[in-house]
Amino acid sequence: MSDISSSSSTSTGMTGAGGGQLLRITGMATGLDVDAMVKKMMAVEQVKVDKAKQNQQLVLWKQQAYQDIISSIKDLQNSFFDPLSPSNNMLSQTNYNSLIAASTNSTAINATAQTGAATGAYSINVTQIAQSATLISNKTLNTQFQVTNIANWSGVGNNITFSTDGGVTSQVVDLSGFGSTGVPSKDLPNLASYINNQISSNPNLNGKVSASYVQDSTGTNYIKLTPLTSTSIQLTAATTVSDIMPTPATLNAASGSTMITSLDPTLNANLNLNLNLNGKVIAINLDNSATGKNGSATINDLITAINTATGGKVTGKFDDITGKFVLQTSSTGSTSTLSITGDNVGGNLTSALGIAVNSPSQGLDAIVQITPPGSTTATTVTENTNNFTLNNMSYSLTSTGNSTITVNTNTQGVHDKIKNFLDKYNAVIDKIQTKLSETKNRDYSPLTDSQKSSMKDSDIAAWNAKAQQGILRNDDNLEKLLSDLRNAFVTPLTDATGARTSSVYFGNIGSGSIGIDTPNGANTTTDGDKITIVDDTKLNNAILNHGDDLMKLFTNITNDVNGNPIFNQTGIFQRINTILQNNVGYTGTSFNSAILTKYANIQDDYTINGSGGANTLPDQIYYKQLMIKKLTDVMTTKQEQYYQQFSKLETAMNTLNAQQAQLSQLTG
Repeated sequence: MSDISSSSSTSTGMTGAGGGQLLRITGMATGLDVDAMVKKMMAVEQVKVDKAKQNQQLVLWKQQAYQDIISSIKDLQNSFFDPLSPSNNMLSQTNYNSLIAASTNSTAINATAQTGAATGAYSINVTQIAQSATLISNKTLNTQFQVTNIANWSGVGNNITFSTDGGVTSQVVDLSGFGSTGVPSKDLPNLASYINNQISSNPNLNGKVSASYVQDSTGTNYIKLTPLTSTSIQLTAATTVSDIMPTPATLNAASGSTMITSLDPTLNANLNLNLNLNGKVIAINLDNSATGKNGSATINDLITAINTATGGKVTGKFDDITGKFVLQTSSTGSTSTLSITGDNVGGNLTSALGIAVNSPSQGLDAIVQITPPGSTTATTVTENTNNFTLNNMSYSLTSTGNSTITVNTNTQGVHDKIKNFLDKYNAVIDKIQTKLSETKNRDYSPLTDSQKSSMKDSDIAAWNAKAQQGILRNDDNLEKLLSDLRNAFVTPLTDATGARTSSVYFGNIGSGSIGIDTPNGANTTTDGDKITIVDDTKLNNAILNHGDDLMKLFTNITNDVNGNPIFNQTGIFQRINTILQNNVGYTGTSFNSAILTKYANIQDDYTINGSGGANTLPDQIYYKQLMIKKLTDVMTTKQEQYYQQFSKLETAMNTLNAQQAQLSQLTG
């Protein structure tokens, strides 16, 4: 068989049509250039293959042009409609606020000015922030001891005594040298360091216990003793004058993963804890019996059970710094109350946790004095949360303190966000319109392989550029996209009855127009579907004086019963967002079944004969490839037939020549 490559535009042989790997010796009897003759005879078939390849190349170029436009649309979408980037998201209502609030004490007090807030300076004094109702262990679950006077931890006679063998022998850490000449000064970090040095010098304690300094959120100081091995270590005696260490005590390093039975061995039972939240009793259950956790339940398991039973209204945590168990309400304010009314194991669970029974905690309200602009008298307000809104000012409190919050107008910021969007939007529109209006140059078709073989790379590139012109001319999908985007701007925003719902509107004609229109006015088509700011004064007036209506015009959304936006009841940028999603998918996605993306990238048909699919561009490329293979197979078969016919001719000529030679000898 002859060798015909699907990517080659020439027949194979030794001469004339040569270049293949099959060696043919032809025309020796007849004197004919068989390869050259076969090549000429195959010219019609070669034209068919070349034409099929050219048609496939046109579809490939169309796919590349589509992908380039899709990339530009995705860039626009990701830049201005990404919900994960609210500062740039044109659907975020905060981007239409023309007021900026700046706090002189932002670590304690912050505020955001909303449309309608008075400009000027607000004097703020927070005397109390809102707090949750909180229950805290009345003891540490770690082995740590409060230091009320560091002087009590030094001097002759002060020491700490440990036992590492159940109290049989004593290991003494002498504190008498702390603070003496040549040793570190008397501060708490150095005290912990001094104790650790003494422990290290004792071979029976070294590596078994360590000391550290702890200060909790209230400023209370502790020395924490932590066991470093699984072997039980006891504190058997301590002399620290007025700072009394309760002894004997087994050293413990509690955490959220500490088993509850290590706090009290009797807690290997079905544990029930009763919470009273805002006057309602909620039962907490944690089965730590043989049929449940079998004694392996941890403090974290109890925290999870509390969070689940209360639906997140009460949260728990274990404070590794203080070694205390903490419960608190998720809500703040004086209306939040929390207490434990008891447990089912005789108070052993609450005792192990150090939580007092029937000792309710009440949340606190935020107390704030606000002096608004133009006033000299402060108004005191109480709020049950640290985040609240008064007179179009949204406050956020993190601690007590004073601050001056200055509110100024910033129409330019909103103006620039809209302009930046329109600039990028117009660049995409311009790219699409250019492709739709390009005229096809019919003098330039895709090059065949034989044509490329005689051209320089630069000439091929120049030719291809001309051959690709008009590849998307009058494309239906892109025409529909531009039409939808145009309607997104010009369709009025109305309610279900058809009445306008915003006092401002798209265009440049009338007192309510926002000065955004086609470049030269509402009735011009000079720049096609581009949209620009044609009157800055009108837009700035809408931003400053009609901020809520401008925001509604751009971001309002009303859905039908199926959750789909209703076009005429949805804001301009919401409409555009939906149109882009329908055509290229959601932000952050690239491979999807949206209109343009599917048409350009998804092959539906994988049948042998190309009888299915949705005629996407990958489908069309596949169909062309099937056609190329079919034509190539036909060409291969015909070429082989021609060679066989010439071979028979060669055989016949050899026979004739032999007969002539014999006849010549007989008559010679």
